[in-house]
Amino acid sequence: MIQTQKRSVSMALVVTLSSIYAVSPFAIDSYLPALPIIAEEMQVDISMLSVTVSLYIFGLAIGQLIGGPLSDRHGRLPIMILGLGIFALASLLLTTSTHISVLWLWRILQSIGGGIAIVGVPATIRDNAEGREAAKLFALVSLIMMIAPSIAPAIGNLILSLHNWHWVFYFMTIVSCFAILMAIKFVPHQSLKQKRELAITTERRKGIRFIDVFKHKHAMGYMIAQGFAFAVMMTFVTNSAMIYMGVFEVSSDVFSMLFAANIAGLIVINRLNNYLLNRFEPASLLRCFLTMQVTGGVLLVISSLLVTKSLPFTAIAFIITISANGGVMANSNACFLKHFGKDAGTASAVLGAFQCAMGAIISAFAAFVSMGYLQPVVIIMLISSCIALTAVIRSNKQAQITDASTIQVSDVK
Repeated sequence: MIQTQKRSVSMALVVTLSSIYAVSPFAIDSYLPALPIIAEEMQVDISMLSVTVSLYIFGLAIGQLIGGPLSDRHGRLPIMILGLGIFALASLLLTTSTHISVLWLWRILQSIGGGIAIVGVPATIRDNAEGREAAKLFALVSLIMMIAPSIAPAIGNLILSLHNWHWVFYFMTIVSCFAILMAIKFVPHQSLKQKRELAITTERRKGIRFIDVFKHKHAMGYMIAQGFAFAVMMTFVTNSAMIYMGVFEVSSDVFSMLFAANIAGLIVINRLNNYLLNRFEPASLLRCFLTMQVTGGVLLVISSLLVTKSLPFTAIAFIITISANGGVMANSNACFLKHFGKDAGTASAVLGAFQCAMGAIISAFAAFVSMGYLQPVVIIMLISSCIALTAVIRSNKQAQITDASTIQVSDVK
């Protein structure tokens, strides 16, 4: 009976954490169909509204840097609720926007709230699991998180077919309020004794600072890997429409199918990774999937050098490159956070902020230098994936040396 109850609670917690983590990607993509309508109503160029995507990513980074240390000091649940509350309030305020500058302001506030909320998700997983088990939980959370951005535009379109654009943000408010209720019910509450212990621990130790996370040599490689692997995916997302509809001149319907193929690939690799975790360690799998991403990057560069560009060859190369992230993110999270215990919130904040920053900067740089061509984009993707793989190889070697030294010391004792 006890074992069954534990499994039930565990799955409920995973679904809850996934829902909280999916709020932000849903918020990014669900209102994209409304951009032309909002631009026309506010009498601004649509590019002025497209800026909100970059603003949201940077706001997520800021929110995570705020929420991480707070969750270490005050517990995961209160800070998750605080972040979701800010997100819900900002979503409601967005419906009152009549000028682009006001919309930017509430959008930044919304993203900061989202960042404060999501930073507690990997920290909560780290609090309850480690090693292979943690990697499996990260994989499950990532799987549900992948589904959110893939269905968000369709939900946005459905809302617009029934109501005006304000209802997209009303829907976000409802979703975040529902996530708050789920968090209150399923995220572990701290007992009075645990709160007292946390308060005593907080008084006795200063906790790690952001700079201390960067000084952790073993963990640093995994953070670099996650940041640059995420940048590969963001570079594709940012430039995919230009590549497929601009370079290859496919229709919007064909583009949607080609884009969906990458989402399907992510899900397949995510499930494969979950199965392989029964036999292999996260660090080994991380190296394998990054090797897969580098291989895809090489194929993309080859496709860009062909005189007659092949759409099937390029599409397959993109699927290989992007799908690899289905195994990278879960394993890099587990490998990174295993080096941090009670300070997992602060460490998770640095990891999330670094990931968002790399994704935003590298994808924006690729879009700026591409000038409508495929080659600059895929070269940047290949370089990013090579940096990620190199960082993991170095961290894995350092971990092996440390483990060997530990075994020798224990043998001597």
